[in-house]
Amino acid sequence: MPADGLNSPRVSQGRRSGGDQKDASPFPDKYDMRGTRVLSIYKSRITEVPAQVFEEAREELVNVVQLQDNRLCEVPKDLHMLGELLTQLDLTKNQISYIPTNISQFSRLTCFNVSCNLLRDLPLEFGGLQLLCELDISFNRFERLPRCIYDLQSLESLLAHDNHIEDIDASETGLGALKNLRVLDLSNNDIRQVPPILGNMRSIVTLNLMGNPLRQPRHQILSAGTEAIMAFLRTRIPLSQ
Repeated sequence: MPADGLNSPRVSQGRRSGGDQKDASPFPDKYDMRGTRVLSIYKSRITEVPAQVFEEAREELVNVVQLQDNRLCEVPKDLHMLGELLTQLDLTKNQISYIPTNISQFSRLTCFNVSCNLLRDLPLEFGGLQLLCELDISFNRFERLPRCIYDLQSLESLLAHDNHIEDIDASETGLGALKNLRVLDLSNNDIRQVPPILGNMRSIVTLNLMGNPLRQPRHQILSAGTEAIMAFLRTRIPLSQ
């Protein structure tokens, strides 16, 4: 899409933008990224991102990358050029089936959205993202929460709805290790039982378990909201715990 002239008035001379909008490249140039520090390529059917785009993004100190609704089958291999800058990464609605082990190099990442992909697991190295506050892995193919998630000490929001998750580990080596977790969405999965000790995670202010084949808590309690669910769970904790 041609530049709007805000940062570069000579629109017709843009390096990647042509006079005919049909032929315009989906990739932004440095003028698009300058000032915003955002690299955004939305709904453009791209399957890869040229290295030159990331080179220019690095020059413009881009720290937010948005690549939603494309046809990426993997995390762009040249994204590493932003390793020391990236704070937000959005890969929603692609065809990504794995996350590379070098994901841990993005040590400043605070928000990662990889919903609506083909993921079944995350690498152990993912647990090295110690500044990550928000993680969205909804609408994938997870059958369990990857264990590396329990190493994310700064995590405040975990959205994992619409997967095939079958159980919840709320122990001190599971979700119980996430002392800052405030939002947990496990709706529309295959969970049949909720461990009562989940009720001891008092940092949680929003809990969604709707759409699971649960015997307990019943729908009436689930629909009453987070406080009601947590209170019910605490009544089910054996005295020995």
